[in-house]
Order: sequence, then structure tokens, then C-alpha cells
Amino acid sequence: MRRHHYLIFFLAVAVVVAGCYDQVLVPGDESNERTEITNDEFVLDQRVSYPESDVPIGPPAQQQHAAAVGPARAPASVGLTLLAEATPPLVAGNLVQATSVWLTSDTKAVVGYSFRGLPALGALDYFIQLDKSTPKLKSSAAFLDADIHSVTLDGTNVYASMSSSDVALPAPAILERVLLEGSKFTLDGNVRAQLESFVATSSVSTGSVIYATSGDAGKIVALDAGDLSLLGEFALADARWVAWDQLGDRIVVVQGQPGRLAVFEEGSFPGGSMNLLVTHTFPGADVPESKSTVEVAGGKAFIAAGPEGVQVMCIDTGSIVGTVPRPDPASVGLDPSVVVTNSVTVQGDLMFISNGEAGVYAAAGADSFETTACDAPQNISVLGALQFGPLESVNHVVYRNGYLYIAAGLGGIKVVEVETN
Repeated sequence: MRRHHYLIFFLAVAVVVAGCYDQVLVPGDESNERTEITNDEFVLDQRVSYPESDVPIGPPAQQQHAAAVGPARAPASVGLTLLAEATPPLVAGNLVQATSVWLTSDTKAVVGYSFRGLPALGALDYFIQLDKSTPKLKSSAAFLDADIHSVTLDGTNVYASMSSSDVALPAPAILERVLLEGSKFTLDGNVRAQLESFVATSSVSTGSVIYATSGDAGKIVALDAGDLSLLGEFALADARWVAWDQLGDRIVVVQGQPGRLAVFEEGSFPGGSMNLLVTHTFPGADVPESKSTVEVAGGKAFIAAGPEGVQVMCIDTGSIVGTVPRPDPASVGLDPSVVVTNSVTVQGDLMFISNGEAGVYAAAGADSFETTACDAPQNISVLGALQFGPLESVNHVVYRNGYLYIAAGLGGIKVVEVETN
């Protein structure tokens, strides 16, 4: 009988300890004067739906300079399923728009949001289970004084490239590190790094170093990942996006007006500067205050070049080895100012392109983009436009490991499973 009482006692203690342990690992809702964090999953679940519906690939609109596109490839070789959609959060009573996505290799994602116009408002969402049919929104952080233009996730650290309205700051451009505790955002230990110019445009982590860019009169800076102290910097006008060429030990930055790709030696900070290896030019990226992303695969830079569509550049030589023109605005009944290629993403032989209000286009290479030689001509075929129905302007796309994430502005976030024959 005594043994039975001991068993009940130990079970009760275990339940209490487990409950306390769970509270430590799972922070509740938090807030301060500039940030509001929602960790209540019942509240977050209301923003997510699971259509499980096919996404047709419609015929592509007429492409400008269509001769640059390779021979046709059957759209039936790609099957798309819309697994989940998440509406944008409300920040101070205003609906913000999805601007940026960062996917990890272990099926997690962070999404950034901003508000069009004034006031400056932004948000972060953290998703898990991207390899399941029901991705989960685990945490959301609202910022009452800053737009978020891009996001990066490295382990438990989320880096948000911001434009702040805080008049006490020397300049609006800020890189803020927000911590994840378990799968929840927390206010504990968050750090901001001051950048130059009006807006911080992008960042990327190499593990021990964070590289960040800022806009018109800005720079690329290298920051220590531990405390965000400055390691090196280099002045770059209109720096729009930074990426890590891991195989080549290089950091590449897209600049606009005119289009340029600045290539730096990774991890080298002579005299507190950065070692610029070369600058290549490319057509496009000439729309002021516009996004122009870059991804690196197979020694090639895949550049979203605004009115000039996708430009594929061999980083070693600067030669343009492939292009995908933007859709002809007249053929889709839109003003040219809202049909700009602002984001491109590749993996294997598939490419997805966001063209602003013209939506998302799919394309395919004759061979894998990752294994073709840097200077080999890229034979790219446009498969068509993804048919979601009416959408706001698409701001960013990222494709990894069979899943496509789409930041669709006021249309929120869309998670698409991609199957190839």
C-alpha cells in the first residue's frame, strides 16, 4: 500500500515538473513599448487554412524579348498543390503585407511583413512542419515602429532588416535580432544594430558573421554574430540584396541604378573594410526603391532584375549565360510599373519567379542549375503562370526541397508542394 502511495506521489511531482519545464520552454504572449508577441496557438490558428487544392499552371503571358527563352517543356511535368495559406496579421489595427520569406533546411520558415505607407509597422511569423500537409504557425511578433523588408533565420536567431520610425535613432536603417525560445519568439536578449541609410534591405548569415545591406546611401556591413559588433564595411550605393556563395567563399550583393553585382571575399576584413574582388554589370535593376533579390547556385547568380526579368550571371566572369524576360505588361493588362521581376528562386532544374502584380511564374532548365558549369549557356523554358485567383502583388518566392513559399503581399503567405515527374 505504501509503495502505491509513493507511486502516486512521484507521478504527481513528475506532472508538476513537466508543467514547469513546459512553461520555461514555451513563453507566453509578451509585449513592450514597441513589440507585441503572440504565442497563443489558438489565436494563431485562426489565420491559417489548408485548401489542399491543385494549383494549375496557365499559359504564360507574352514575354518581352521572347527569343531569349529556350524551347518549350511540358508544364505537365510539374504538379503543384496549395497546402496552406496564412492571412497577414493586424498590427495596431492595420493589415500588413508579406514581403519576405526565409526557409531553413529542416522545414521551418520565417516570414516578414511591412505596411505600405505610414506609419511604419511590421511583423514576423514563425512556421514549422513545412514537410507536412498542415504547416503550423507557432509564433508572431508585431513591431509598432518599423517596417520589415527581409528576414534571415540562423538557428534560434531571426534577423529582420528594418526601416524604423524611431526619431531617437541616428538613421532609420536597423538590423534587429529576435530570439526564438523553442518555437516561440521572446523579447529576452533582442539586439538592434544601427546601419546607415533609410532602410536595411537584406541580410545573410555564414554562421559566425552576419552580412547586412542598406539602401541608397548605404553599405554592406559584416557583423559579429555574437553581439552584432562591426567587423567590416564597404560603401555600396543602392545595395538591394546579399547572398552567400558558400562553395566559392564569396559574398555577392545586387546593386541597383544601374544593375551591378559586387563580389566580396567571405570572412576577410582588412583594416575594418571588406575585400571587394570584382564588380560586374547587368541590365535592369533600374527602378528606384525596388527589390532585386539574388540566389547563388552552381557558381551562378540568379538575379531578379526588375524590368529586365531574370538575369543569370557567371560570377567568375560576369557574363550573362541565361535570361527569362518579365511578362509583357500589355498582355496581362497591367501598368508596366507594377510588372517587375523582384524575386527569383531555383533548385535542381526548377525556377520560380515573382513578377509583382503579374504573379508567380514557373520555369525549367534543360539541366540542373546547380550542376551546369558557371559559363555554360542556360537553356530555360517558361512553363507558365501559377493560377491562384486574384492576388495582391507578389513580393518574394523561395523554393527548397519540394516546397514553394510565396509572400503574396496582402494575400499573405502560401505554401505550395511541388512534385516533379
